[in-house]
Amino acid sequence: MNTIRQPDTTHSIAPFIAKRWSPRSFTDQAIAPETMEQLLEAASWSASSMNEQPWHYLYAFRGSQAFERMTEVLMDGNKPWAKDAAVLMIALAKRHFDRNGKENRHYMHDVGAANTTLLLQAVDVGILGHMMGGFHMDEALKAFAIDDSKWEIACFIALGYPGDPDALEEPYAEREKTPRSRKALTEFSQQLND
Repeated sequence: MNTIRQPDTTHSIAPFIAKRWSPRSFTDQAIAPETMEQLLEAASWSASSMNEQPWHYLYAFRGSQAFERMTEVLMDGNKPWAKDAAVLMIALAKRHFDRNGKENRHYMHDVGAANTTLLLQAVDVGILGHMMGGFHMDEALKAFAIDDSKWEIACFIALGYPGDPDALEEPYAEREKTPRSRKALTEFSQQLND
């Protein structure tokens, strides 16, 4: 693991959480199809409102035409490094409950939980992922024939085995080497006593 990317935490956290970060540099090592199925299996066990599991993943391995189409709909800030990932994914979120057609207020939350579960499982097998909001929505919907009355694109995800930060062009190499930081606990939590 890139030692610069180890988090400086106040309290001890589980190693698989500490090791999860969002790289831009990947090796050329492929992800085996069975490993992808393992990551998807982990996502399937994520918690969701009413066990709706409102997620759907489109994914493609580097070298395929679908991978190239995914790369093409990314914004320019993501294209230079995402093209080197072993797998690109589109995480879709279903807007309505299957059982009654009503709006699911929690659909995006639940897909985020599934994405995080997938990424934590990835850490367990030496893979890291980078979620991306930088993509062209209309182009992506069209390129992959996504019905946006039912589905929303939550994000794209680049997966791969972490590579050498110095292999990246700037400004990405410097970003890869910058120490990780997080808000202080007091900035996002508040204990209530009455």
